[in-house]
Amino acid sequence: MKSNRITALVLALTPILLSSQSLANEATVATDDPVVALEQKLADKRSEISSHAQNLQTQRDKLDALLAERETLAKSTIELENKRNLAQERLDEQFRRLIENPDTDLTQYRDDYQVAWNAVKQNQNDTLTNDQVVAEQQRIVEGENRQKQLLMSSMENLQEAKKEARVKRLRQELTVADSIEVVHTITCSESMTLAACANQGKTLTMQKAVNTFQSQVLDNVTESTTAKLNANRVSFNIHVMNNNVVDSGFSGTNRYITRMQAEMRSQPDENAACKLLDFAERYCVEKPFTSAKTAPKQQAKRWVNIKIRSNRYDDNVTINGVTYGSTPVEIMLPAGQHQLSVDKPGFEPYSRQMYMNKDSVVWANLKEQENQPQPGKQFADKLTNNRQAPQMVVVGAGQYRVGFDAKQSVMVEQPYSIAATPVTVKQFGEFVAATGYVTGAEEGQGCTTLENGEPKQLLNHHWRKPGFTQTDSSPVVCITHEDAMTYSKWLSTQTGFSYTLPSEVQWEVAARGGQESDFWWGNDIGVGNANTGWSGSEWSNKSTSPVGSFAANPFGIYDTAGNVWEWAESQTPVARGGAWSFSPSSARVAERLELKSDLSANYLGFRVVRQI
Repeated sequence: MKSNRITALVLALTPILLSSQSLANEATVATDDPVVALEQKLADKRSEISSHAQNLQTQRDKLDALLAERETLAKSTIELENKRNLAQERLDEQFRRLIENPDTDLTQYRDDYQVAWNAVKQNQNDTLTNDQVVAEQQRIVEGENRQKQLLMSSMENLQEAKKEARVKRLRQELTVADSIEVVHTITCSESMTLAACANQGKTLTMQKAVNTFQSQVLDNVTESTTAKLNANRVSFNIHVMNNNVVDSGFSGTNRYITRMQAEMRSQPDENAACKLLDFAERYCVEKPFTSAKTAPKQQAKRWVNIKIRSNRYDDNVTINGVTYGSTPVEIMLPAGQHQLSVDKPGFEPYSRQMYMNKDSVVWANLKEQENQPQPGKQFADKLTNNRQAPQMVVVGAGQYRVGFDAKQSVMVEQPYSIAATPVTVKQFGEFVAATGYVTGAEEGQGCTTLENGEPKQLLNHHWRKPGFTQTDSSPVVCITHEDAMTYSKWLSTQTGFSYTLPSEVQWEVAARGGQESDFWWGNDIGVGNANTGWSGSEWSNKSTSPVGSFAANPFGIYDTAGNVWEWAESQTPVARGGAWSFSPSSARVAERLELKSDLSANYLGFRVVRQI
């Protein structure tokens, strides 16, 4: 080997990186980078929120001034009434004197009384005007408060979308193919053969090439500083596609230099981007989580034999709404989820959502109904034409914790029952078919949706056509407060029991399931626990999910976090629970969304309660 070549090798003690133009382009933030666009939207939204906050404060100040004026008028009412009474007494006294002395002059006393009376009347008029203006100003403030909630929710959605965009960008930047050239020098021991020294040199140079390539990848991602802080948590899965020793040889007595060119590709783990950015795993779920109840879709064409038995005669078996007579019943069903109920008058119904994937025998143990409703008891009232009202779950009386951080203690004086799921498309459709009812959205007002975090009115959209595909088991949406109340009244008429919307306390007590955390399973949304935006479910940011797609809470109640906001009764119209198109934080059990009562939206549904 020529000495000048060896000299060049000796001097080249640091890596020579021949980075491709494509990698350099990846390190440059493009003007159409979704993250940059979202940052601009966030800046605009912050500006909008700031402007709205100023306007809201102005409206609140006006209301405070009007309320202060009301207090002043109330005090004036007492003072002016006292003055009028005093003027009345003095005038009456002068009339009595007039009887004794016809020359008594009443003019001054009559004028004083007239002035006092006029002041009272003016105060009454001012009070009436103030009451009207206060009522109008309160409506304005309530509307501004609702707008504030929507703006904050929109901000949260944009923040979630930005995190998702950052993950996607980093994921693309981490998947790199490139060719690099490195030089590495080792010191070979005197006992090593030439071949052993060459092999060791090649091995260590390859290791250096891999490390260099990994460093190069991290150097060229947009968020390089953050990624490097968490790099030790990630497997980059660097694959050597091809390698070639360009040159090698000894320099001096035992120093061996290897120059290698290698083609490499990085294919990091699915969660690598989240780990590098220190984000929750739910942002990195490429294949959306599918709940255990909906996962086995591939088995849908496989049929299984199911035998249903019970401990009572003359009972009634219903599967998926179809009646099969009294037990014993033997039937073939497609593998998958089925709703099974066995009931008999005077006995507690046996009702289960069951996933059946093999031949099975189901034993239904029917117990005699007790006089007092037991917490956790499930039942469904009968409707006409062999239909059932929504499945209800009894919530017992007692002391419960509600509010943020469960700091507030409330006493539920009487047990009540609440629907196990939101009202479904099928259930609402039965009501419409029976009554011919037309919803507010169908009358022409349309249905609101969130598009890129902003509310948008969808004309010609309604509960049958909300902007995405619905099934019979999907929660009905595009429902106003009046629509929900009308359905509840219809249930009451049909069953003879009192159905209505839950109060906020009833809703939250049921939704918590006896827990004091933000969600009934803990304080973090996790992955695949509920259908909210950015929650890792297959429906996130796309549509509602079929009711009961996720686990029930400890009370046996489904969908209390996410899927759809649910109307609740309050002094002002309000919804609870979060939705498929809202951020996970909106689904925390204590969160509430103030709305106009005539709002219909494709993220808004309801469930009912029944007195027991």
